[in-house]
Parts: sequence; structure tokens; C-alpha cells
Amino acid sequence: MAERIYKQLEGMTLDYVSGLLEENPKERFIRYTVSFDLDLDFTHFVQMANVYIPGYLNNPVNAIRPELDGLAYHYSYNYLFDSAGNIRNKMDLFELFTSPRYYMDQWATGVELAVRYSKPAFEVFGQKLRITASRDLRLVDESRTIRIADLPLLQFHWALNLLQSDLAAPDVTAPLTKVVLMYMNEDFVEVEGQSVLRGVKYVDRNQLAFGTITAKQMLTAQ
Repeated sequence: MAERIYKQLEGMTLDYVSGLLEENPKERFIRYTVSFDLDLDFTHFVQMANVYIPGYLNNPVNAIRPELDGLAYHYSYNYLFDSAGNIRNKMDLFELFTSPRYYMDQWATGVELAVRYSKPAFEVFGQKLRITASRDLRLVDESRTIRIADLPLLQFHWALNLLQSDLAAPDVTAPLTKVVLMYMNEDFVEVEGQSVLRGVKYVDRNQLAFGTITAKQMLTAQ
């Protein structure tokens, strides 16, 4: 399998709006709810998409998948279908993936943590797309309740996975990723002992407490 290509897209941004950290001892989870404004420069998007998939927005069986780690989990990908050739601006593009039915809201269990995303809510604010989303985290070990110290690094991605279908290859039944465009930089830095993409937004856990997550607590990996 070919290695994925990740590219920073000029004009793609993620701006923090507000957030809240809550505990639910009865259900043994901690929940954070956050709002961010998503944006991109449509001209740069089209130019970059066409570098990797010529005529990307004009082929109905090309597809797109938002990658929103920390915010929401999109089940699969969305074909362009009858939107192909009719996507004139970024709002048309956003409409491809903003229906809540495309997003998972069940528990997923890992080695130490179980995680449940909510179905995100999207609203247009001016020329930006605002997402409000939440995530619940609890310990797999049912003998104790999760604490703030147990939380992983809370980082927030905003990227678009662009997929191409090749109708000339009948043995290939699913579209293939050609590039992932993102607001983050393409190189990595270390945050709290973890390798993350430079420029990614994350929560400063040093002063984290239940209640409002302030703008000062939302940092950028440098």
C-alpha cells in the first residue's frame, strides 16, 4: 500500500471558539465539548486537489473524507455524485460532509481507554464553518473512575482526505486516497513526550480542570 501524502493547505485554518470539561461519575466518563471555526481558501484547495487528482471536483465517483481527530469520527467517505461540476465555493464543498448521519456516536474500546464521539453539529458563521463536538473518555478498567490525569493529549485535527476512483481499473472497487490536505504543518514536533504535527491545536493539561476550557489553554504545537 502506498504511503499517504499529507500536505499543508495554504488558507486552511482551525480557530478555537469555546470549550467545557465535565465529569460524569455515574457513567464513569469525562466529557469535553468544544467549538471551532473551520476554514479554507477554496482557490488554493482546487489548485492543490488538481495537482494530485486532475479534474477532482468534476468526477462524480471521486470522494472526500474529513479527518477530524479529537472532534468527530466520520464513518467512511462521501462520493461527489451529482455535486460534481457544481461545487463553486467552499460552502458547496462543506455540504458534502456536514450531515450528522455520516458520523459515529458509539463507544470504541482501546487497550486502556474507551472513547465515544458525539455526532457533530455544523453551522455557517460568516464565511466559516463552525463545528461543535464532544468526546467521552472512560477507563476500560471498571474498578476505578477516570481522572483528568488519565486523559491522553487532547489534540484537534482538521484535514480533508481526497480520494480518486479509477473506472478503468475494474478490479479496484473503492476510491483510493491520493492526498490529505490539512491546516497543520507536515513535520513533527514533540509535545509532552508525544510526536505531533507542528501547528496542531492541543489543550494545555497543566492547568486543566473541570469547567471552561479557556483560549489560553488551547496551545499550538511549535
